Amino acid sequence: MKRFFASLLAACTAAAAVTVPAAAAPQTETELPFALTAPEHITLTHLNGRDSVNTCEIGYSQSSEMSAFFSKFETDYDKAHAELLEKGFDEISVTAQIDWSLDAQDDWKVSDYWLSEGYDADFHQHLGDWAYISSNYSTDISMSEWIFRWMGNIDDPEDAFWFSNQEGVGPTGWSTVLKEGQYDLVAADDGHTAKIDFTKHTLYTRVRWLVTSHRFEADDSKVTVSDWSEVAAVGKDAQQKELLKPGDVAAPVVSNLRYTDKEFNDQPVIAFTLTVDDTLSKQLAQASGTQGSIWLETEAKVQGMSEWYGLQGDWTIKTGEMEMKLIGMEEAAGGRIESGTPIELRARYCVSQEGQDDFYSDYSEVLTFGAELQTAAPEQTVSEASATTSTAANQAAQTEKKSSLWWLWLLLILLIAAVVAVILYLRKKNQKKEG
Repeated sequence: MKRFFASLLAACTAAAAVTVPAAAAPQTETELPFALTAPEHITLTHLNGRDSVNTCEIGYSQSSEMSAFFSKFETDYDKAHAELLEKGFDEISVTAQIDWSLDAQDDWKVSDYWLSEGYDADFHQHLGDWAYISSNYSTDISMSEWIFRWMGNIDDPEDAFWFSNQEGVGPTGWSTVLKEGQYDLVAADDGHTAKIDFTKHTLYTRVRWLVTSHRFEADDSKVTVSDWSEVAAVGKDAQQKELLKPGDVAAPVVSNLRYTDKEFNDQPVIAFTLTVDDTLSKQLAQASGTQGSIWLETEAKVQGMSEWYGLQGDWTIKTGEMEMKLIGMEEAAGGRIESGTPIELRARYCVSQEGQDDFYSDYSEVLTFGAELQTAAPEQTVSEASATTSTAANQAAQTEKKSSLWWLWLLLILLIAAVVAVILYLRKKNQKKEG
């Protein structure tokens, strides 16, 4: 679902951005429904020959506010879109733009064409595979992209990856942006390709957001860009990256456990809210920058039972609602888990880094609810809802007790009536004998 949503956002942006002239300046005063801040915690790693001889992975983070805003569309698209319409927007989408410079920070590749997906006013494309102008956007706090991949066959004059169109119309190749001395020739695909030796060269990168928005009754789309991020580097002059250690990553912060109106395999789906602070955001990038990752593991059990069960559902880290499927717990619950069944939930982070043993954070606090919380007023806290339930339970017990006493009194009256009837019958019988 996340990949579909990210593709949908990118498609909306591509369709809208071609209407923006290449010479247009960014709309810096557009009032967006979220604060547009620069990407943070940029990391860059060379994959050491995986995928291609040059492939690098760049990682970057977004703010919790942006993550929470777009996460709403994954949880309940209709509701989130209605809220967007109330703010005066028909649609809004985001992509990441990745700029780079080799060997110095004075040869950035950005141009006005980056505001229009590479097209000019006559819809001619001016950028090649080297221009990362529309990288995927995700609702995750931390995301990444592979760059500097296949650069083409230098021995093939028709190779569009390396060469530009000789007529000057169409995308430009890597040969236009790499300088002599910045690459070596290595054999590949019945020819040669360009290889950058990162023991001799340094690649610098930076990232910004491009937001495309469309308002009611507007004839075109507006493009807004964030500030550029800080610069990350890989290669000769780059700083050595540090690894995370056990104890560095704090327990997840979770809240608002509830049953949703969804089901999966005839079992209910639950949800809770995950909150991500800046420290964790930095650690996500730090792990990504060492070819590692951090993800969420969630467990639940039927209240009163001892065994915890791992849940399937959202595991990539974002700010907002995380949904979990209650499958695998049926036996513990004695069959189907009805919506409202009292369960307990906890979560922890797993940290994986290349060449290191995986380790876990501490568990979060245990979240608990029962069927009574389904009918509690929205403003009630868990303790208030529990108190309401306790009062209701006491009233029910008193009613049941009174009902039992009423039957005892009725039975006693019937017994007394029977005894009186027997006495009267015997007395009458004796009187007849005496008469």
